[in-house]
Amino acid sequence: MMKHRPPAGAMPARDLSAVMERMRPALMAFFVRRLSDPVQAEDLIQDLFIRMATMRGPATDNPEGYIFQAAANLLRDQYRRDATRYRYQQSRATDADLGVDPIDAERLLSARQSVGCVARTLGGLPDRTRQIFILYRLEGMQRKAIADAFGISVSAVEKHIANAMRALLAAMGDS
Repeated sequence: MMKHRPPAGAMPARDLSAVMERMRPALMAFFVRRLSDPVQAEDLIQDLFIRMATMRGPATDNPEGYIFQAAANLLRDQYRRDATRYRYQQSRATDADLGVDPIDAERLLSARQSVGCVARTLGGLPDRTRQIFILYRLEGMQRKAIADAFGISVSAVEKHIANAMRALLAAMGDS
């Protein structure tokens, strides 16, 4: 049976474990002081232990100094990841706040064609029918108020609106 050997020049696991256990309180204080989060500090200590256990290269004469330098590097990496994540979330939040909806060229062309079709159809209606439809659908006027303005019955207003709707539906169905 083959025995697992540490990488050449690396600190033996037993020695590394002893150094890490001895330095754990100091590392915890180091990370908590900078992060204010004991759970995240614990995760970073674990990551640091894994890095130290898997490092390749010569052992150092000053393992404590080396471990604190590695801890500082790990913390710097954590800050970078957090900053990147924050910028990404801010950009997503800004897009959502503005109601930005990415419109592709096909949707834009389709919308323009639909608006053009509606405009042409309304333009082809008799003046009174077009005016009544616009007052009712776009201006939101009540049928009774439109009838009074034009001096016609509410029933006549409803017929003008129905004629305009039929023309629009027919035009949209053709396109």
